Amino acid sequence: MKILLEHIETSKDNFNFNDGLNFGRFYNHEKIPFEIYFSKKEIIELIEKEYEKIRDEIKNDDRLNNDSSDFSNTKYCSLSELFNYESDFEAIIITFLDKIIYGKIFNENKNFKYIINSTSSIKIKDDIIIIKGNAYE
Repeated sequence: MKILLEHIETSKDNFNFNDGLNFGRFYNHEKIPFEIYFSKKEIIELIEKEYEKIRDEIKNDDRLNNDSSDFSNTKYCSLSELFNYESDFEAIIITFLDKIIYGKIFNENKNFKYIINSTSSIKIKDDIIIIKGNAYE
């Protein structure tokens, strides 16, 4: 895993994240862009259990409500198979799993300087997952 703040590599210890309802709202804070780079293997190890739990809940909801979702678009595939559905992967992570990822990485750092406050995109490039968003000081 590698973290960049304004395109400069930095320590994860410099960050915490906003897990509140105002995630994504900056009010009077200046947005500072960040990027986090993971290998596919790191993402699988980090969130596979949570992904499977959420996927199974959504699958059940889709069935009960005769509905469709980003998960149904992928035939409720495994996390490793989800990499083949880049737009659904992005939607599922941003909707259900980004805060879980941040919570596992930035597990309540006490001496942080920046707060992760949004996720703007998630891209897959070869074996690398790139999460982009904004933080504030």
